[in-house]
This record gives sequence, C-alpha cells and structure tokens, in this order.
Amino acid sequence: MINIYARKRYFHGTQNSRKLRLKNYFPSIIYGKNKQSLLIQLKQDEILNLLNKNNLKNNNFFIVIKDKKINVKLKEIQRHPFKHKFIHIDFLRI
Repeated sequence: MINIYARKRYFHGTQNSRKLRLKNYFPSIIYGKNKQSLLIQLKQDEILNLLNKNNLKNNNFFIVIKDKKINVKLKEIQRHPFKHKFIHIDFLRI
C-alpha cells in the first residue's frame, strides 16, 4: 500500500494557498464518512512523482499525518493550465 506523507494545515483562503505554493506545497482536503473535513498540505514534487510512477486514480492508499494513517481514495485533481503543478487535490475517506 502506498503512503503519502502530509502536514496538517491550519489556515485556509486564497492568500494562504498562494503562500503554500510559493514554498512548493499545495493545499488539499480529506472529507467523507460523516467526519469533519481535514485540511492538509502536500509537497508538489512528491505527489507529482507518485502520480507518474503509480496509478493513484484507481487505487486506495494511506495519507500519513504525524502517526495517524487515513485510508483514502483520490476524488479530484486541479492542475495549473500550463505549468506542471497542482492547485488542489480532494481525497475521499474510505
């Protein structure tokens, strides 16, 4: 099973998302299963490499935040129109 390491995000909004992207991170969210949504940030390069190597769109995998593992499935990816970067990714809890 694939593990993706993430950090919790405490701020949301356009300005904070821009600051994240300048540091080579991007905002993301985990929702579903009647639990509160969890705001996270992911590293651009790591996710790009994982998507190139593995078929994440059809598989379940774990997002690891500190010591907590969350089983998720990829729901939606938003990419920049001409740069090879992510804008946002949505994950669905399983």
